[in-house]
Amino acid sequence: MADLVVQTYKTATQSGVTQIAYYFEKPMLVTDVGGLREIVPDGICGYVVKPEAVSIAEAIIDYFDNNRKEKFTAGVKQEKAKFLWDKMTAAIIEVYNNIQNPF
Repeated sequence: MADLVVQTYKTATQSGVTQIAYYFEKPMLVTDVGGLREIVPDGICGYVVKPEAVSIAEAIIDYFDNNRKEKFTAGVKQEKAKFLWDKMTAAIIEVYNNIQNPF
Protein backbone atom coordinates (compact mmCIF):
# COMPACT_ATOMS: atom_id res chain seq x y z
CA MET A 1 0.00 0.00 0.00
CA ALA A 2 1.24 3.45 -0.88
CA ASP A 3 -0.20 6.88 -1.46
CA LEU A 4 2.65 8.02 -3.69
CA VAL A 5 5.44 6.03 -5.38
CA VAL A 6 8.65 8.05 -4.97
CA GLN A 7 11.54 7.25 -7.30
CA THR A 8 14.53 9.36 -6.33
CA TYR A 9 17.10 8.33 -8.91
CA LYS A 10 20.30 10.30 -9.49
CA THR A 11 20.78 8.50 -12.82
CA ALA A 12 18.48 6.18 -14.74
CA THR A 13 17.28 5.43 -18.22
CA GLN A 14 13.88 4.13 -17.17
CA SER A 15 12.37 2.17 -14.28
CA GLY A 16 10.22 -0.95 -14.04
CA VAL A 17 8.86 0.53 -10.82
CA THR A 18 6.99 3.07 -12.93
CA GLN A 19 5.06 0.37 -14.77
CA ILE A 20 4.23 -1.33 -11.47
CA ALA A 21 2.90 1.99 -10.14
CA TYR A 22 0.76 2.34 -13.28
CA TYR A 23 -0.57 -1.19 -12.81
CA PHE A 24 -1.62 -0.42 -9.23
CA GLU A 25 -2.84 3.07 -10.28
CA LYS A 26 -0.53 4.94 -7.91
CA PRO A 27 0.60 8.53 -8.46
CA MET A 28 4.36 8.98 -8.77
CA LEU A 29 7.18 11.34 -8.03
CA VAL A 30 10.21 10.79 -10.24
CA THR A 31 13.42 12.70 -10.57
CA ASP A 32 14.15 14.31 -13.92
CA VAL A 33 16.75 11.82 -15.13
CA GLY A 34 16.88 9.54 -18.15
CA GLY A 35 13.53 8.84 -19.75
CA LEU A 36 11.39 9.09 -16.63
CA ARG A 37 9.95 12.46 -17.70
CA GLU A 38 8.51 10.82 -20.82
CA ILE A 39 6.62 8.14 -18.88
CA VAL A 40 5.37 10.22 -15.95
CA PRO A 41 3.74 13.43 -17.20
CA ASP A 42 4.40 16.16 -14.64
CA GLY A 43 1.25 17.50 -13.01
CA ILE A 44 -0.89 14.73 -14.50
CA CYS A 45 0.35 11.47 -12.96
CA GLY A 46 2.48 13.08 -10.29
CA TYR A 47 5.68 15.06 -10.22
CA VAL A 48 8.91 15.29 -12.18
CA VAL A 49 11.44 17.09 -10.00
CA LYS A 50 15.14 17.87 -9.93
CA PRO A 51 17.18 15.13 -8.25
CA GLU A 52 17.67 17.31 -5.18
CA ALA A 53 16.39 16.75 -1.64
CA VAL A 54 14.60 20.11 -1.43
CA SER A 55 12.70 19.60 -4.71
CA ILE A 56 11.69 16.08 -3.68
CA ALA A 57 10.53 17.21 -0.24
CA GLU A 58 8.56 20.16 -1.63
CA ALA A 59 6.68 17.89 -4.05
CA ILE A 60 5.84 15.36 -1.33
CA ILE A 61 4.57 18.14 0.93
CA ASP A 62 2.53 19.60 -1.95
CA TYR A 63 0.97 16.19 -2.65
CA PHE A 64 -0.33 15.76 0.89
CA ASP A 65 -1.04 19.40 1.78
CA ASN A 66 -3.07 19.94 -1.39
CA ASN A 67 -4.79 16.54 -1.53
CA ARG A 68 -3.56 15.71 -5.03
CA LYS A 69 -4.24 11.97 -4.74
CA GLU A 70 -7.58 12.02 -6.56
CA LYS A 71 -6.37 14.25 -9.41
CA PHE A 72 -3.14 12.31 -9.98
CA THR A 73 -4.83 8.91 -9.67
CA ALA A 74 -7.26 9.94 -12.42
CA GLY A 75 -4.29 10.99 -14.56
CA VAL A 76 -2.54 7.67 -13.91
CA LYS A 77 -5.65 5.73 -14.94
CA GLN A 78 -5.85 7.69 -18.19
CA GLU A 79 -2.11 7.52 -18.96
CA LYS A 80 -1.91 3.82 -18.13
CA ALA A 81 -4.04 3.02 -21.19
CA LYS A 82 -1.00 3.81 -23.37
CA PHE A 83 0.79 0.79 -21.91
CA LEU A 84 -1.90 -1.87 -22.37
CA TRP A 85 -0.95 -5.03 -24.24
CA ASP A 86 -3.44 -4.45 -27.04
CA LYS A 87 -1.90 -1.02 -27.75
CA MET A 88 1.61 -2.45 -27.81
CA THR A 89 0.75 -5.39 -30.05
CA ALA A 90 -1.17 -3.11 -32.43
CA ALA A 91 1.91 -0.87 -32.70
CA ILE A 92 4.15 -3.86 -33.41
CA ILE A 93 1.77 -5.13 -36.11
CA GLU A 94 1.64 -1.67 -37.67
CA VAL A 95 5.43 -1.48 -37.83
CA TYR A 96 5.58 -4.97 -39.32
CA ASN A 97 2.96 -4.11 -41.94
CA ASN A 98 4.80 -0.91 -42.86
CA ILE A 99 8.04 -2.82 -43.33
CA GLN A 100 6.31 -5.43 -45.51
CA ASN A 101 4.45 -2.81 -47.57
CA PRO A 102 6.42 0.45 -47.37
CA PHE A 103 4.35 2.16 -50.09
